[in-house]
Amino acid sequence: MTLRAFGVDYAHIRTDEGGDLYVTRHGWPVLRQLLPENWYTGGWYVEAGEKLPGSTGHVYRVPTRPADGKSIDIVVKFSRVGQEVPLEVATSFPDGILPVDLAEARFNSPMEEFGLVMEMRRGRFGPPEVRILSHRPLAIYTPPEHFELWQLGRSQSRFSAHKRLLDEDQEKANTAIELDIRREYVMVYSWIKGETAEEAAAAGLLTEADLAQMTAEVIQDLKLKGFRVLDNKPKHFIVRRSRRERGLLRRRDGRVQYALVDFELLQRTVEYQHQFKYAQRVRYWQLQNPVPGAKPAEIPPHLAPMTIFGVNYIFGRVPNGGMVWTVGDDPNLFDYFLPDRWRRTPRVKLALTNEVYRTRTRDNIHVVYRRSRVGERPAVDPFYEQGKRIREHGYNSPFEEVAIAERLRRAGIACVHPRAIYRTGHHSVKAAHLRDMRRYAMHADMFTPGPEPEPLLNPNYDYYTITGYFRGMDPHKYYRRQGHWGFIDAEKAFDDGLLSQEEYHHVADLARRRLAKLGFASETIDDYEFLLPFNDDQSLKRDARGELEVVWCTDTLAAYEHGVLDEATYRELIHRVEARLQAIGCEALNMGGNHLLLAINPDGVIRRDANGQIEVTLCNFELLRVNWCSLLDRP
Repeated sequence: MTLRAFGVDYAHIRTDEGGDLYVTRHGWPVLRQLLPENWYTGGWYVEAGEKLPGSTGHVYRVPTRPADGKSIDIVVKFSRVGQEVPLEVATSFPDGILPVDLAEARFNSPMEEFGLVMEMRRGRFGPPEVRILSHRPLAIYTPPEHFELWQLGRSQSRFSAHKRLLDEDQEKANTAIELDIRREYVMVYSWIKGETAEEAAAAGLLTEADLAQMTAEVIQDLKLKGFRVLDNKPKHFIVRRSRRERGLLRRRDGRVQYALVDFELLQRTVEYQHQFKYAQRVRYWQLQNPVPGAKPAEIPPHLAPMTIFGVNYIFGRVPNGGMVWTVGDDPNLFDYFLPDRWRRTPRVKLALTNEVYRTRTRDNIHVVYRRSRVGERPAVDPFYEQGKRIREHGYNSPFEEVAIAERLRRAGIACVHPRAIYRTGHHSVKAAHLRDMRRYAMHADMFTPGPEPEPLLNPNYDYYTITGYFRGMDPHKYYRRQGHWGFIDAEKAFDDGLLSQEEYHHVADLARRRLAKLGFASETIDDYEFLLPFNDDQSLKRDARGELEVVWCTDTLAAYEHGVLDEATYRELIHRVEARLQAIGCEALNMGGNHLLLAINPDGVIRRDANGQIEVTLCNFELLRVNWCSLLDRP
């Protein structure tokens, strides 16, 4: 069973004695050697191993028992998660580490530590020529025994913080890997040949000045790659002697070659945390707008392509037992829509009668997710014509919704962009009197790919559609590969240095004051909802008063209620969209003003297209009835 925590994939093995072994991709080739009976059982790590000198925790170098005729050297380290960090953590070379950092220091949980080490080893942040070498994370083992807290030295409050982080990372409702405060966690790393810088100094290969310089260089290398270690010290630097000449192995620039060990106090820097989320966002938009003619990325074995109602997806299962279908052909987009990326981030409810939320994902992507009402009987009056038609049709499945949205856009009707569909991993059974099983019958011949196919649409689970969060301007229409896009939100404009702090606050505060005059609850509007358009020369547009132009999004009903639209214009917009839908074989069964989005400026001036017509964007597809032959076959 494959599980995932903090960006690391694990194979979960339940051992014969009742323990849990979580093996990384690095550990899989030596799985036999990593089984507990070959290094842990019977205290083998103590009997055959040696405790590493100078380590403040329980850390051993252990030759495993032979398996398949082969033994390997590993590092066995007992996690100190939930324990108090000793004050000796302070180093002689703190690199600006403040006393408050030391006071708030905490040991990483084993899953956090592996996640950070893997991220550091990939080295995607910072200059590519700087590379941090380290030992490889192989596995985490949890023996079956339970202990009292005093035996493990753990604090309930410290441990709870780590447990909460892990729960959130894996979607708390169905956690794949649990942290149990009464169990041990043993991390297994590969062994690196060599000696510590301290040992090299004791052997006369480095001077005290060399140690000081090397420590400063290691700290700087880590900082360039976005990390720091609160207790960085020479005994964590592994060096190797040169075979060709006396002394230590060195790099081309003359510096001593080193590898790092001991990461229980590894952290991201504030600068990296800040830039990482925006780098993820840029990469996301590059994947959503590929270079024309570019070759699609190779699909990894745990994912599979699917085509449903003419729409291409990348399908995969997620650790909590759920499933994700990512719209498009690029498997690199899949991880952006794993449930832990968007279901546990702060959200704003957008509808009173249904689960519709907007959120900013962990990758800084703004999305809207909506629980599909497929399988529910519409709660409308059956004795009026509109209610009768709605009940006859029923709610579209999420796959129908995505197909309709994609086809409408190709027909020239502006729609929000569907990004993914998510099926939960836990059962959710509807009351019998609320069920409408027709859609499940319609999808009965459609199954997921793989050796264990399941029904594409299953009445025992909930489905969510994930769409882009429309803020007044279509991000694909205005996307530019070079420089800034056709617009930027006020928050990011400040982060990118396009606005000073004073300008940033002025723009946001002025926009809110102007919207408040129209009656909008401006105190609930986030800064990232204000879009600032660019001129062709990459300068921000300004209005006749010299103020920066601001675009904001609202729906047609809210615009009418706040006097931005009169009744005649409101009705004309509804009828215009209905007529355009009907022209391509699509009937809107319950078209309402809250299904159409508008772009306005803070004074209520509505954005119009080149023909002078008000721009509207359709955002709801659950009750659109289509002639599928007409919709899918029309060129």
